[in-house]
Amino acid sequence: MDIKESLNKLIEENKSKLRFISFSDPVIVKAHQLLNDKCDDNQVFITEGLWSVPKIIYNKCKVEAFIFCPESIRSQDGIDAIKTFLKTTPVYVISEKVLNKLTKRNDDNGIYCIVKLPKYDIKSILARPKSLVCILDGIEKSGNIGTILRTADATNTDLVMIVNRRAKVTNTQCVKGSMGGIFDVPVITYDNIQDCWQDLKSNGYTVYLADTRAEIDYFNYKYADKVALVMGSERYGISRDWYSQPNQLLKLKMLGQCDSLNVGVATSVLLYDIKMKQLGE
Repeated sequence: MDIKESLNKLIEENKSKLRFISFSDPVIVKAHQLLNDKCDDNQVFITEGLWSVPKIIYNKCKVEAFIFCPESIRSQDGIDAIKTFLKTTPVYVISEKVLNKLTKRNDDNGIYCIVKLPKYDIKSILARPKSLVCILDGIEKSGNIGTILRTADATNTDLVMIVNRRAKVTNTQCVKGSMGGIFDVPVITYDNIQDCWQDLKSNGYTVYLADTRAEIDYFNYKYADKVALVMGSERYGISRDWYSQPNQLLKLKMLGQCDSLNVGVATSVLLYDIKMKQLGE
C-alpha cells in the first residue's frame, strides 16, 4: 500500500475523530495570527512541518491543535504523526485552498502544531547550587532569541530570562531559529529589571554584564558557581539599571574593524565558555 492509499484509509477510519474545517474556523484564524505574529495569546506558538513532531512528543508538550493538509502528506512519518496526535489531540484537516491562504510559502509544508509554552518551576531552577542563567535585555529580533535558545539548549543553560521585551518568544522566527530549544529551555519574562535582579540576588547569583567597554576579556574569568550573564540589545546595549547593581563586566575582544558581534553569536561564545569552566573543562 502506497502513502496516498495509507493516508486515505487512515482518514476513512477516523472520520468521526477528524475535524474538516475552513479558513474561517477559529482554529485556522488563530493559526494564521500565530504565523503572522498577530496573536494576543502569548502562551502558545505554532510550528510548521514534521521537524517539530519528535521534539513535541519527546518533551511531552501540550498541543492545542494538529492541522494537516492531505495533499501535503508524502511520507510515512507524516502518517505516523497523524496517528500519534489522534490519540491525544484535536486533529484538523484542511484543503489545499485553505493551506494556500494560510501560508505564503511555496513548498510541500502542510502540517501545523499549535503548542502551549511549557511551564517550569522557576524557583527550584534558581535555587540550584550550580547553574547558568542568561538574561536577554531588550533583544529586538526574534531570530536572535531563537539562536540563543538553541545555544542555551546545547550548553544546558538552566534558564533564560527576558526583560524589556521587544520581541516575542512565540514568534515563528524564534521557534524556527531555536531548532527545538523552545521545547526544553525554561524561559521567563519579567516586567522590570528590579524584579529580575531581586530573584538573582536572593538566590546568590553573580551577575556578569557583556560590555565592549569592559577591561577584562571573558576568557580571563574564573566564573562563580551561579552565573547570570546579561546580554543587551545590539542597538542600545544593556539597560543602565543593571550598572547600579553589583556586577562584573566582561568583553569579547574584537581584532578586526567591526566593533561587535551579532548578539546571538556573542551569547553563544560566552555561554560555552562559562559552561565549560563550570564543568572544569
